[in-house]
Amino acid sequence: MKKLAITLFLLGAFFVNAQETNDDQDQPKEVPNDFLDIFDSSRSERAVQTQTKLVLAIGWNQALGDGNGIGDDYRFWGSGIFELGVEFSSRLLSNDKLRLSYGFSMQSQTLRITNNRQFETTNDITSLQPVGFDVDKSKFEQISLIVPVHLEIGRGEVKTFKDGITRMVHDDSFIFGIGGYLGINGSTSQFLEFERNDRDISNRLYNDFEMENFLYGLSAYAGAGSAQIFVKYGLNSIFKNSPVDQQYASIGFRFK
Repeated sequence: MKKLAITLFLLGAFFVNAQETNDDQDQPKEVPNDFLDIFDSSRSERAVQTQTKLVLAIGWNQALGDGNGIGDDYRFWGSGIFELGVEFSSRLLSNDKLRLSYGFSMQSQTLRITNNRQFETTNDITSLQPVGFDVDKSKFEQISLIVPVHLEIGRGEVKTFKDGITRMVHDDSFIFGIGGYLGINGSTSQFLEFERNDRDISNRLYNDFEMENFLYGLSAYAGAGSAQIFVKYGLNSIFKNSPVDQQYASIGFRFK
């Protein structure tokens, strides 16, 4: 619920800001604030090569491999991905048709486990095992820090702000990005929710579950303006030395 509330708040702020931009589009405005302005205040007084934006992504997540299909070991609805980070975009061509996009993000990936099972680690090997009783919810969560890097294609438009300062914008442009990501595992947990003696009980266990410490994979996105559809596919196995040889696969929406 907290992630949903944060997402709705950020999306609301995004659309309110977009509406205000449309209302005042005929009047020159101040140059938008940029994260890099903290380190170089002169950026607000000149054209720049690199700009930054906040990135928010939300979607669906699965773990595929070893014959496991979508919805087999993990429910599609209820397994998700959430990402929040900062994106740096550097022009590679003077007309801004080609850019290098990179940054850092906090990423949460969850798996809603089916058939009253949970992940258990025995002798350094993690596998899905029966809980032993009926549960309302069994969910596995991994939080990681990632560094995405993409080659982004899409025409930019020069927009003039107050005092004649210009910036490249992509409000009405179709953009396409392809690349990948590297990351490190932050924390992992197993959450159970069940009833016992007519009482609702929830339990969350934090454990390393013999997860791979380093993450890497491929990703791509495409869309118009500040909203895109993204796909991700992990190339590393989720667990070390485990019979569960599966990789994350995600699809969803990103906003920046």
